[in-house]
Amino acid sequence: MNINEQLGKLLADLGVEMEHPADHHPQEDSLPEVSIFQSSRDHYGVFYRLDIIDQTPQLRIIVPIDNGPLKMEVYLVQMSERLPINAWFAGIASHTGSVAFERGREAALQHLLYAVAEMMKQLFWSGDLDSMTFPPEIDVQRLI
Repeated sequence: MNINEQLGKLLADLGVEMEHPADHHPQEDSLPEVSIFQSSRDHYGVFYRLDIIDQTPQLRIIVPIDNGPLKMEVYLVQMSERLPINAWFAGIASHTGSVAFERGREAALQHLLYAVAEMMKQLFWSGDLDSMTFPPEIDVQRLI
C-alpha cells in the first residue's frame, strides 16, 4: 500500500474522502526507490518525508495546525523542471557502472536526496504558505 492509499484509509476511517484530481500523475502510484523520514530542527512539530519516486526527488512537509479534524497540513515540494537536478537522479539510477559504482549507488542517491531536500526546505520556508507563493525553483502543492 503506497503513502496515498495509507493516507486515504486513515482519512476514510475519520469519515473524510480524499479528492482525486483530474491531473493524476502516474508517479503518485509508484513506490519510492528511497524514503527517509526526518523531524525538523528549526520548526516545532514539523516532519519531513524525503522520497525518490520515478527517479525524481520529492519532499513532503507535514505541518501542525490548530484547526481542522487532522490538525495538520501536508505539502508536496518538488524541484522545478527548469532545473537540471531531476536529471541527476535519473542519470545515477540508470547508469550501468562498475561493481564499485553499483555498490555505492544507493548511498549516493541518499546523499544527493539529503542535499536537494535541504535546498527544497529552505526554498519552501522562504515562501508564503497563506498565499501559496514560493520561489520559482520549486513547485509546491498542498495535499491536505
